[in-house]
Amino acid sequence: MIERGPEILPGTWEYEWVSAIVAKAAEYAGRDSHWNGKLYEQPGDTSGICHTDGSMTISRTHVLEPARAVYAAERAPARDELWAASSATQMAVFQARLSLSEFGDDTAPGATPNGSWEDLALERGLADRFTQEYVGRIAEDLTEHSLPHGHMPAFPAYTAATDRLLYPLAGAAGTGVNQLRDLIERTERPQRFNAIADRALDHQVGDLVPDAHRAQLREHLTGPLRRGLGGLAMTEYSRLTDPGLKQRWGDRSAEWTALEFETNLDTIKDHYESWNAEHPGVEPPELPDSALEAFRDREEEVRQIWADAGWPAQQPVAGREQAYHEQLPEQLYPDAREQEIAKLQQFLWSHTAPSRHTGPPAEPGGRPDNVRSIRSAKKPDRGVE
Repeated sequence: MIERGPEILPGTWEYEWVSAIVAKAAEYAGRDSHWNGKLYEQPGDTSGICHTDGSMTISRTHVLEPARAVYAAERAPARDELWAASSATQMAVFQARLSLSEFGDDTAPGATPNGSWEDLALERGLADRFTQEYVGRIAEDLTEHSLPHGHMPAFPAYTAATDRLLYPLAGAAGTGVNQLRDLIERTERPQRFNAIADRALDHQVGDLVPDAHRAQLREHLTGPLRRGLGGLAMTEYSRLTDPGLKQRWGDRSAEWTALEFETNLDTIKDHYESWNAEHPGVEPPELPDSALEAFRDREEEVRQIWADAGWPAQQPVAGREQAYHEQLPEQLYPDAREQEIAKLQQFLWSHTAPSRHTGPPAEPGGRPDNVRSIRSAKKPDRGVE
């Protein structure tokens, strides 16, 4: 059951301000909003939610009241009011950006379920970057008061991973980073990972791949993306990991995710190009068992790398006391389900000795950080699968 407060009606200051934020976000993004015009108050400590039916909720306590103190002020706002309004604007712009994405049909074959961890990681990383880029301009458009900026990203792990991952993915797809970002933004959420895979396949092997092979090949390219981004959930919602460390874990996740994606893509490319060179004009077979085995080996190796590094449940920062974390305010963006992840992490910490390490762990086996390789040879001890 969706929890909503009273409806906020058109003609009220609150409704008109949210509408203006949504309109400005759509203007800067160059895309229409999917908001249906229905606005409700959001109870609790969540800033707001964009619902699948097109409606939106917004927090009166955390967003509307701090914003009103500046945007509708009849006097010069105090410094603390300006900072509060700046945070409120950031939350509102974030929700407005979420309304630009289309939920689409997540029951189609190969679709990513709406609300899955990988879907949330990609969508919120994209929305966070948009918010950081445009919140200042939108605020300037809507108020004469100069609002301070410099807020941290709402989702530092997701945003860092998404930002860094776009560069190698754009190279594999033969397009610019901004062009790939725009493609992802304009694609329905359930089909975004497939769109990335299709663009890379089109660029690398073009017409060499029969249509009947596409679904299987997508799985081998979207798998690393889903695991790499979805696996950041525990890190992102941990209250025991500072934002800087979350960003570094996001960077590391993007590194290994990109490497597995690119290595799988090279294997696919080698198969179809070599077949075409030896049998020009003859339809190629599907990937051989040796290639599928190599994919599974790489997935296992990356999983082991993260297991050795303590992934995904990060260790708490040394020197912090449990009482300190209990006093931290609730995050305003995550919903109740995501807050349960944070509570679970806090419970685990309370039963575990604090870590002495404050930065990302060293590469397994003492591997230098500048060395990046994933073996594809068959493991001798693999059993029957």
